[in-house]
Amino acid sequence: MKTMKLIATMMTLSMLAAAFAGCLGGDDDDETTTVKIGFLNPITGPLEPNAPVFKWSADQAIADLEEMYPDYNFELIEQDSGCDGAVAGPAAQTLVDSGVYAVVGAACSGASMAANGVLSAAGIPMISYASTNPGLSDASAYPMFYRNVPSDAIQGPAGADMMTDAGVAEGALAVFGMTNDYGAGLADAVVDAWGSDKLCDVGRYDYAETDTDFSAIANTMAADATCTAVYLSSYIADAALIIEALADAGWDGHIFGGDGPAGEGMYSEMEDDSLLNGMTVTQPRAGSSAGDFSARYDANAPSGGIKAYDLTTYDGVMMVGMAAVSNMDDADASIMATGSGYAGSSGVINFLDNGDIGGNGYDICSYDGVDQYTCSKYWTAEGGVATA
Repeated sequence: MKTMKLIATMMTLSMLAAAFAGCLGGDDDDETTTVKIGFLNPITGPLEPNAPVFKWSADQAIADLEEMYPDYNFELIEQDSGCDGAVAGPAAQTLVDSGVYAVVGAACSGASMAANGVLSAAGIPMISYASTNPGLSDASAYPMFYRNVPSDAIQGPAGADMMTDAGVAEGALAVFGMTNDYGAGLADAVVDAWGSDKLCDVGRYDYAETDTDFSAIANTMAADATCTAVYLSSYIADAALIIEALADAGWDGHIFGGDGPAGEGMYSEMEDDSLLNGMTVTQPRAGSSAGDFSARYDANAPSGGIKAYDLTTYDGVMMVGMAAVSNMDDADASIMATGSGYAGSSGVINFLDNGDIGGNGYDICSYDGVDQYTCSKYWTAEGGVATA
């Protein structure tokens, strides 16, 4: 009888052990580990036109990770950042509650700032593929924050050199900038590099991200003969409204901008594409591309993207996935280690101690006012402006 009870007990323990093993994934040969990767995408807001291509690039990375690591299941959990801290903060909390390993995003700087406060408090790091505000370089204020794009502290001098190369004279430039974290940060960097005492009589014009009527400042520009060039520290939608207002006022000077309005997506925002003729912008320059994603992008990506940021989106998701495979227990340390000599589609990435990268300079690109967007020059800190 004792033997029968012993056998029954052993069978019960064996069944419990098998059931427990099943909860962990079953036999070793069948085990898979799920890695949840958060993705903050500007599905709504001023960068909405770019969101579909950001998502496409992220999905491409997920597919590549699945192929590289068949014992892992990679799940992309997308949330709308709204390009706004008030939207991105709650979205980040949703990602925390979803149990993500790390987050890729956000695109807009203000959204990244708000999201970082929520994520870092939960011990979750993030890699932004497009946030460039110089303030994000402060690792004490924004812990566990990484970005694989350079700070606008670098884009300011690039923009100033771009305009000098184009023949803009001292005293001829006005700078228009949004008062949000991206627009103000870049405008500050451009004015510092150009010289606040070398602006035209209009000087610097600040406007709210929600402003839609630019007729007054456009009329002021048209009436001021000293202002023959303008730099737009803007996004796509507001840049289009400003350009159209300037044309309606009869101003016909040279329009410049940073990475916010860069890319073929500008054409979709314009009522009259010809108004873009000659507009010149800077965008982060990719280094030597590793892998085949860049070629796949050229052949298959949806229209309306900014390739530089779509490459960094892909790399951000790839880096988080690779970091998880390397170390599931310490995402922050593993992302830093993964970002040491990482050869990606956007170039070689080396994170500095504060999570920044030095970057590869900036492409200088122009619109022809029909349907072309061509990057024929580039800028580096070492060599200034050069022909591509």
